[in-house]
Amino acid sequence: MNKYVIDTQALIKFMNGVKVISTSVDEILRKTDSGENIIIIPSVVIFEIAYLYEKKRIPVSVTDIEGIIAGSLNYIEEPLSLDIIKTAFEINDIPELHDRLIAGTAMYLDLPLITNDPIIRRSAFVKSVH
Repeated sequence: MNKYVIDTQALIKFMNGVKVISTSVDEILRKTDSGENIIIIPSVVIFEIAYLYEKKRIPVSVTDIEGIIAGSLNYIEEPLSLDIIKTAFEINDIPELHDRLIAGTAMYLDLPLITNDPIIRRSAFVKSVH
């Protein structure tokens, strides 16, 4: 069983039925839904979703994310820890704080990150899925 970390926009797009990044990423997410992969959702992603929903910029809420995590063994929240924060600040080629914390989660867990953010995808510190 493969594990992946996912960023905010990729998770929102997938939940809304929008093609995320590529056919291979869509396949990873579909396999997760069928129990074949594990997706790690960083706490920072949940925080961003709550903020964007509150501002009425997205239709996905924290309650939706909570339902996914509670209803599946294949979607797991990764809490923000001191170790993840320290790892995130080793990353010097992702300037945006939330993106750096998400990338830091992937780096700390040594897992690939599902993202469509071109800055994160170019990072020398993070393995991203294309």
